[in-house]
Amino acid sequence: MASPPDPNADLLAQLQSTAVLGGPSSNADLLAQLNAEPEPDPLADVEYSGDLAADAGAELDALAIGFRERTKREDERFRLATDSEFWFALCFKSREDKEAFLKAAGLMHIGDKYLDGRAAAVQLGVDLPTTDTGEE
Repeated sequence: MASPPDPNADLLAQLQSTAVLGGPSSNADLLAQLNAEPEPDPLADVEYSGDLAADAGAELDALAIGFRERTKREDERFRLATDSEFWFALCFKSREDKEAFLKAAGLMHIGDKYLDGRAAAVQLGVDLPTTDTGEE
C-alpha cells in the first residue's frame, strides 16, 4: 500500500529550492552538490626540501597559482550565472492565475517565482540538450 502524499511536499520543496539564493533547487541538484569533488588543494604538489625559506616560497607560489585558477573558475561561474539569455518570464493578471498555472503544470513544488528550468523541463517531459556549464 502506497503512503498518502505529503500535504507539505510542495512547500518543503519550495523552501529547499529557495533556502540559499542561487542554491540547488531539486533533490538531484542537492545530491550533486553533496557528491561534488572538493576544490583542489593548491599545496598538494608542493615538494618540501626542508629549507624553511624555500618551502615557504614554494607554498606562496602554489597558493598564488591556486587563487588565480579559482578566480578563473569563479569568473566563468559568474558569467554563466548572470547571462541574461538563460531565462525568460511569464506574466499573469494575478497571483491566483500564476499559482493556478503552476499547480496545473505540476511546477509548484519547484518554486513559485524562480524555477529551475531543467527541473521544470523534467516535470513537463521536455527533452533539453545537455550543456556542460562546468557546474555539478
